[in-house]
Amino acid sequence: MVAPFIPAFISVCGGITMMISLELFFTNDHLPELKNILLLLLFLSSILVVVLLGFILSKTARLKFSGDSLSQEIQKLTQQVHYFRDIADILLRSSVWAPGLKEYIDEEFSSLNYFLVKEFYKGRSKLALEYIEEKDRYGETEILYLETKALLLNDPSKSSVKGYMNPKEYDVRMLKKWTEHKVGMGWNHYFGFKYNQFKEELDIHRVYERHQERILKYAIQLDPIRYRGMGFSEELISKLGMHLSEEVLPQLLSLTSQSVRKVPKVITVAYILIVLLVMFGVIQPTITLLFGLHVVFGFISITVVVSIIFFLMLSIYPFVKREING
Repeated sequence: MVAPFIPAFISVCGGITMMISLELFFTNDHLPELKNILLLLLFLSSILVVVLLGFILSKTARLKFSGDSLSQEIQKLTQQVHYFRDIADILLRSSVWAPGLKEYIDEEFSSLNYFLVKEFYKGRSKLALEYIEEKDRYGETEILYLETKALLLNDPSKSSVKGYMNPKEYDVRMLKKWTEHKVGMGWNHYFGFKYNQFKEELDIHRVYERHQERILKYAIQLDPIRYRGMGFSEELISKLGMHLSEEVLPQLLSLTSQSVRKVPKVITVAYILIVLLVMFGVIQPTITLLFGLHVVFGFISITVVVSIIFFLMLSIYPFVKREING
């Protein structure tokens, strides 16, 4: 049931052998037996079709149930990313940055984004190379500003975040970029163990008090246990960055990727078997019996249905084993 090639190959070989045997040893004396066999074949095929249809419906129901659970978890993580983006927006518009840094990046490098800088070695952006040659005017905090801006992007090829809006769902391409370049770890580093080194360039106390309260509110909504009792500080921003980079973004990428998977192979195989059974196990035997077609049509029906039964017998154990272990 998981499209194993060895059972399929054995079944086809067995079917060919049976077809040859029927052609060689069948005589007109066996014609009444052939009719009885076709009737039995018709009955067995109908049962197998019903069983396989039940299997497909059952599997589909299970996938829908797991899909609903997956969707709920994706919605939860998506809302968490919304909160992180709202925090990033507050930080971007605040005065936490060294005077002149925002104007320097937004005017001199308006077409540049964090991903182009991180992927400068690919040679896709001359502006990224210019930035790298000129960087460190503000004690390396320019890259942190670009990283914070990157969290507000909805398209990895864009650079402007003016009038940003939180989408209903995040595109896999965007999630991959954020995860690949560990967006959020900059907060963890610069507001964490590096903070003493960058106190002058990143003065957390320059954030307005009402904005500090909003960031605290978002943190509590993200995880009331983790951030309980914490005040607004560089430590809070550092923990938020680690939370985003190491947990929320990878989890959301993984679940979103799972949600766009194709129809499982086992359902495709079951559908193909149903089509073959209906064609060669139901329709063809019925027509052969009603219109007295040549015996070769009966042979084909017998061969196909018996091959399918062999295939099911040989592949059912690997399928059950995978279901139990999976």
